[in-house]
Amino acid sequence: MQENLYSVYKTLVGHTDSISCLQFSPKGHLLASSGDDSQLIIWETLTGTIRHQITTASPVFSMIWDPRYKTRLFCGCENGKTLLIDRFQGPDHEVLTGTAAPVYALDIDAVTGYLAIGIGSEVHVAQEISGNTFATFTILPKPADLSDMLPDNRVRPRSVHFLKNGTRLIVSYLNHGIVCWDLKTRNALWHIVPSLSRRQIGYAALSHNGRYLIVSNMNIGMNLYALGEKEPLQSFLQPTNTGINFPLGVSFLHRGRAVVCGSQTGSVKIWETLSGEHLQTLEHKGLRAYQGNKFAFIAVGSVGTNEETQIVLWRATGGT
Repeated sequence: MQENLYSVYKTLVGHTDSISCLQFSPKGHLLASSGDDSQLIIWETLTGTIRHQITTASPVFSMIWDPRYKTRLFCGCENGKTLLIDRFQGPDHEVLTGTAAPVYALDIDAVTGYLAIGIGSEVHVAQEISGNTFATFTILPKPADLSDMLPDNRVRPRSVHFLKNGTRLIVSYLNHGIVCWDLKTRNALWHIVPSLSRRQIGYAALSHNGRYLIVSNMNIGMNLYALGEKEPLQSFLQPTNTGINFPLGVSFLHRGRAVVCGSQTGSVKIWETLSGEHLQTLEHKGLRAYQGNKFAFIAVGSVGTNEETQIVLWRATGGT
């Protein structure tokens, strides 16, 4: 096992309340962060300096960069608004959904430009109808109830991922498993139902080759699935704080050869994807951590206030 795959590169200080979301830009040179302080900050990855800082009307729960543009970012907010921020001039464009509920998940397809929005209990797909104006053109059906539903049976999309040039959408639900939808027919093509001990999903990430999905749960760690397969290929255990029930961010690293998961205890772990071998633990100040990654960097954000709130950039010590 190689030791110290990543080492601390920089500590970023700018938020005053818990970090809620981290997203690297498509080329990796910028990092967007949001927090419960309603601040959206754009950092330069290499220097760690703040390039832009925008105050939003409510905290941002989800973010996605538009891969077709250098400076277009979508933000999903607690107040139900999905904002398009172009050139970092402020949130002057609101996606037209007709629904007012927290926005938990976003994805955008690089081919069609479709925007998927997990808003409240619904999943919307929007398209650009004029310059910087997006509007919903379809709403997916709600997933079928399971035969062994948990007491918490809320329908809540936690992650959304486009497939097949925007013709399919994978939705990972809090309590209803993982469903792949055909966007033309609005039919479910397949449905993965995790076991009860791993049923409640935090977040999910799609591998770069579109073949695998890594899914964090609210109990004991992560599962790795081949798309459409009912049983996980691999499971990864992550220590939990039994007094906290908090979704953990996940990502693929090294072109899918490794995976990383956030932590409720501050110990962010990296594993080899298929073997499940533990490769490194990134210790982070604070109880819980989110993470995002691009190329040679991992960004880990803490939950806390004032001096406890920070983002740590970890940089790969070797090739990626």
